[in-house]
Amino acid sequence: MLFRSFILAASAISYSAASPLPQGTGTGADSCKTDPLTADTWKTLGIDTFLKDWTAANVTKATTNNIQALSASFGAPNFFCGLDQFCNADQPCLPVTLPAWYALVAIQNWNSYMNSVNTAISFASNIAGLTLPGVVSDFYKKPKDDITPLKTLSTVFSTTLGMIPFTGAVSTAASAVSGGIGFLGRQLTIPEEPDRFLAWSDIAGSLATVVSDYQAAVSKSFKATIDAPVDDPAGINAILSGGQFLGIAQNFTQTDLQSAVTDSINTFAIGLVLQAQGVFIYRFPNGCTNEDNQPSRLCVPGGDADGGDAGYLMLKADGDANAVSQDDFAKTLIEKYGMTQEQILIGPTACYDANNKQQFANPFGNALPLNKDAQCLFNLAVCGQGDGDWKDNTGIVDNCRHIGVSGI
Repeated sequence: MLFRSFILAASAISYSAASPLPQGTGTGADSCKTDPLTADTWKTLGIDTFLKDWTAANVTKATTNNIQALSASFGAPNFFCGLDQFCNADQPCLPVTLPAWYALVAIQNWNSYMNSVNTAISFASNIAGLTLPGVVSDFYKKPKDDITPLKTLSTVFSTTLGMIPFTGAVSTAASAVSGGIGFLGRQLTIPEEPDRFLAWSDIAGSLATVVSDYQAAVSKSFKATIDAPVDDPAGINAILSGGQFLGIAQNFTQTDLQSAVTDSINTFAIGLVLQAQGVFIYRFPNGCTNEDNQPSRLCVPGGDADGGDAGYLMLKADGDANAVSQDDFAKTLIEKYGMTQEQILIGPTACYDANNKQQFANPFGNALPLNKDAQCLFNLAVCGQGDGDWKDNTGIVDNCRHIGVSGI
């Protein structure tokens, strides 16, 4: 059913994107001189002002479906948008004249976009479902299901859905993705209850919960926009403002999204499963020696703030609060996932330093960068010898806990 919905959505997008008919001297659409379907056309023609003035003079507010009330005022009473509905602007001047026709094309594109988002929720779930189990198998042999907040999965979904274009083809450009993420962030309200956790032992169950959350949010957003007075801040005029939905929409597939996000999701998820087990990076002054020739240990000559050697270890506390080197994890990251020792050991500390020594800093907001090597994407707790009240006669783990490093 979801796949069929996507095919319908794609069909609607393709139809709405048809280029204006060649200009001629006939009647109907052939007599309408149209401009390119772009945001520049929207702005040049002053369609925001047109909609404001037209709405005030010609649209009677209804209790529901005010988008249909607007289209009816243009002469298109059968223009019905909504979830699994695909409203059709038809051709210019058949029957809607310019510039109102541009507004209907933009509404049609918005409607197709929201339906595509609803369908792509299942794509996001499929992508995560193909990625996360392998990470768990490699790094979390005895998973616990009450540690990682479920809202971290929302980050994965937002990243995937943010790639869906308002119009045009799928793009990995930062500006395009951030625009989609920002729009959806304003339109969709996703539950973030603190007592809901990602079940690492039941990835499918957690994904199903998030799918339900997102689909409910899309349905609610759809209804709210359709029913809001068109000139309300939450109405369709505000959404269309600036012409962001006037364009030529194109089809996309799960593969288009998957190829762009999989590596970032992998990197992010590995950090999460290691965090869940209390793995951390220990940074300390060090004279570089042969001991540093280990996957979980790295020494950088002249790498500390005073010009001395800086040592880095990937550690985990055992049941007796002893710090245990995590060579197996580090080796898997290097040999299977293609990460470098610098990414594994120095990367989290660089993120920590760049964010005023904040643990698990998240400079990305509600979505992930598409660059798998972006700073802070792979993130672990950081404990620095000398950070805070360090006791010389106390072990690493106890010292780290004493100075407030959480989760280890």
